[in-house]
Amino acid sequence: MTEYWNGVPVRYDLLPIGTRRNGERLHTKDGKPKFAVIHDTGNVNSTAQQNVNYYRNTYNIPWSQVASAHIFVDDKEAIICIPVTECAWHVMLNTTIDNAWYGADADYAAFGVEGCYFTDKKRSLKSLENTAKVMAYLTKFWKINYKNEMPGHQDIQFDKQDPGNLLAACGLGRDTHNFDLYVAKYMNETKVPVIKGKKAGNNAKKVTNTKSRPKTKSYQDAINYMYSLKGKYVDFDGMYGEQCMDLAVQYVYHITDGTIRMWGNAKDSILNVFPKGWQIVKNTPNYIPPVGAIGVCTTGIYQEYGHIYLVWDNSGGTNTQTVLEQNFDGNHNTPAKLRVDNFYGTTHYIVPSFINETYDVKKITKVNIQKPQAPVIKEKLPKNLTWSKEPYFKAKAGENGVTIREDVKNGYMKKTKLFYKANFSPFYVYEVREGWARVYSETANYWVRREDLIITEKLTSAGGKTKAVETVKAKGQTQQQQKIAKKSKPKVAVGQIPPTKLTWSRKRYFKAQADAFGVTICERHGGKGNYSWNKTDI
Repeated sequence: MTEYWNGVPVRYDLLPIGTRRNGERLHTKDGKPKFAVIHDTGNVNSTAQQNVNYYRNTYNIPWSQVASAHIFVDDKEAIICIPVTECAWHVMLNTTIDNAWYGADADYAAFGVEGCYFTDKKRSLKSLENTAKVMAYLTKFWKINYKNEMPGHQDIQFDKQDPGNLLAACGLGRDTHNFDLYVAKYMNETKVPVIKGKKAGNNAKKVTNTKSRPKTKSYQDAINYMYSLKGKYVDFDGMYGEQCMDLAVQYVYHITDGTIRMWGNAKDSILNVFPKGWQIVKNTPNYIPPVGAIGVCTTGIYQEYGHIYLVWDNSGGTNTQTVLEQNFDGNHNTPAKLRVDNFYGTTHYIVPSFINETYDVKKITKVNIQKPQAPVIKEKLPKNLTWSKEPYFKAKAGENGVTIREDVKNGYMKKTKLFYKANFSPFYVYEVREGWARVYSETANYWVRREDLIITEKLTSAGGKTKAVETVKAKGQTQQQQKIAKKSKPKVAVGQIPPTKLTWSRKRYFKAQADAFGVTICERHGGKGNYSWNKTDI
């Protein structure tokens, strides 16, 4: 549903919970914004929707790269992607000016509005007008003094230039005071509703086409799914075969009902944002992890990349645990399998909120393992990519189309007569330098402006040497893990899984029972080294 603030269409397109929007309320005493910050996007010719889409497609990026804002405004509309009563990361926390002026960090006490700007001056002026109208509405509603409680980003963080870019695109210089004058122009004609319970920029009833806060499935469902993963080849992202992280990502993706897709290497998993009630617990000598928790190794041989696994059985107490994992022994083309582990290198456990529930081993049932569809990528190209024999990305033309150029001399790009309309695809990208992307082939002298292309698919072979280099780097860790795997082979013990190999004996080794999935009796045929196994009806 669309609202109108001073005649500007305003709608909600809220981001899913992640690092850009973690759902944290403002830290003010009453939970209301204390001041406002005006920004511009810093990305010329991008619309409000394109900026929101970029945030949505990268909603859970690493904390070291995270930035966000509450509202984007262009020459046509305003879009709220984070409620103004929630935290957003729009000003550096280490700047001291906001604290000196307002006694609080902007990220925790202020909302940020981003104005779009364009090479077309008329569009920029219209965007400025809409942004000022939206700011007039919000400051009046929240009783914020626009004269001294609405700084520009550039006023409270020295290394920033916004909203100067927007103002300059309109021919108005770079001083934030010029934006204040526009807000003043619309302040007197601004009318805000006096409706109990309604909060400007925080009306949950207006939310459309958004993902809700992640919900965690039941303990029983999680155990069912974990048991079903055993023996499966899990390659969640389709890159580099079945890695340890693929198994954990698939597991978390399922038990959060498809709302949390973990990022990074195994060691980065503890930096991810998880649903309410989940815990990241530091491992101690006396800690016994619950079944269904996710173990993370980050120290010793795991220092560079880490390792991750699912806790299958904890009956070994503080001595051993049985884990379900992939690629521990360096064989990335093998399925998820069990191993008895002695906790070496485990520093943390990711513990879902269902641990306070119970599950019944007798009720464990198999679940169909479905690989989620690859996400639709709509990102801009990176600013720099070294030349590669293989393409990095598949891309399409942006909304303004693209013109093919030739590198005539020393980076001077001459236009050709080749022009492709918006959304034309595919363009294969082999290099990006100084704002230009090499397309068609690795040797072609044809280039497109970087900002005119939108990524539609990341190709696994990108970068030529990337895969080989990573394999070499990880080799040392893999060799150490192989040694551990040999030492930690299952021993005959009550409550443990039988060893993978036992020589024939006239006397029985142990008494055992079937697991939750039951067993099927098989007949062996053939000779040593050439055995075959046939199922019976038992």
